[in-house]
Amino acid sequence: MRTLIRSSLKLLFRNKSFWFFLLIVPILSTSVLQAHQMNSITLSKQAEGVVAELGSEEEKVAYYSSQGAFVVKVYDACGSDLSEYMLKKLASSGAFSIVRAKVPDMDKASADARVKHDGEFDRMGAALYITQDFDRLVTDGKEDEALAVYVLSDDGRIEMLDYSVRKELALIEKTVAEWTLPKASELLNQRIASSPEKKVVKISGGSSRSLTQDQENRKTAIGYAIAFMTLGYVFCGVFIAHTVIKDEHDKVLTRLRLTGLSSYTYFASKFVISAIATALMTIVLGICTLILNAEKFGVGRGKFLLMMFLLGLIFSSISLVIGVVLGDVMNSNIAAFALFSMSSLLAGTFFPLDGTSSIIKAIASLMPQKWFLDATEMFFVGDKKAYLVLLAVTCSYLILTLSVGGVGVKIRNGEE
Repeated sequence: MRTLIRSSLKLLFRNKSFWFFLLIVPILSTSVLQAHQMNSITLSKQAEGVVAELGSEEEKVAYYSSQGAFVVKVYDACGSDLSEYMLKKLASSGAFSIVRAKVPDMDKASADARVKHDGEFDRMGAALYITQDFDRLVTDGKEDEALAVYVLSDDGRIEMLDYSVRKELALIEKTVAEWTLPKASELLNQRIASSPEKKVVKISGGSSRSLTQDQENRKTAIGYAIAFMTLGYVFCGVFIAHTVIKDEHDKVLTRLRLTGLSSYTYFASKFVISAIATALMTIVLGICTLILNAEKFGVGRGKFLLMMFLLGLIFSSISLVIGVVLGDVMNSNIAAFALFSMSSLLAGTFFPLDGTSSIIKAIASLMPQKWFLDATEMFFVGDKKAYLVLLAVTCSYLILTLSVGGVGVKIRNGEE
């Protein structure tokens, strides 16, 4: 066994591609963790019940539309108390996500051009342009000139938006007619302040764990890091499978069997090599992450590396078995990339799956990365059961992999 492990390690270390994945993939994962990642869910949450602010009118609002929100981009050239009241009322209704860009120098022609551009290159349900003379025009009863509503989708909620806007404009006009403009603004804002607070209770869909915006962003970064490391772990297993394929082609395995060595001992040595390769890649990742502040992980460096190592054991073993069963270098490479891309995509490491169908969510539950992301959430909220989840998932996939691999190898050897 030791001789097999030493010889296999020598062959693995002579592979330049292995060194590429061993060194470059952890560096890429570290760079992803270091970069600021904004989760689209956090953006949609920023616009729940409040007016979300944009830095400029050029910023896109497509990411605010997650979870089925009806996004309304507002070009506010007025910025008065009355326009603020109307936007707050629209946002507090819960039917719309109001995202505002303050544009004090924008006129109607510029707004039309901006909406035409955003309608083509951005995604929103509708847009509002509030003129610079909004207060005066509403006071004079010229609501149609005070603002413009642009329909940018065929969503049925556009009728609700139009009704809500006209209702608030009528209330503003009535209040201003009864009081002076400053007093009317004060009364309208007091009306918002006196409104009862709303508490949203989710009865289905999504995670039962409530994460902060910062935790959602860290989970997004960890998801990308998991995707990159999955690629490295998968190909580590494939490179070990290449040595098995070469041994079979050169009749090395046949000669080993003549010495009395069993096939189980031979393949057990390969699984030990995959564990060693996984540990090496995880160690390199740990060294690379020393440049990061521990707060970047949100779960602690030790827990993060533990998750990566267990994930590596799963995928290096799976790819090793796939490569051995296929028995061809090119086919094993293609299968490895397919395993990485499909599992990472369906597990939600690249983007959240909250808005997907129940079938996609059921398929996602079969992917190891999905459970590791769930464990990440559990670490965020201080749930100690995360360790049990990681251990159970790792053991389950390893048992399944070894069982399927053993049967596959027997069938293949029988055919030969």
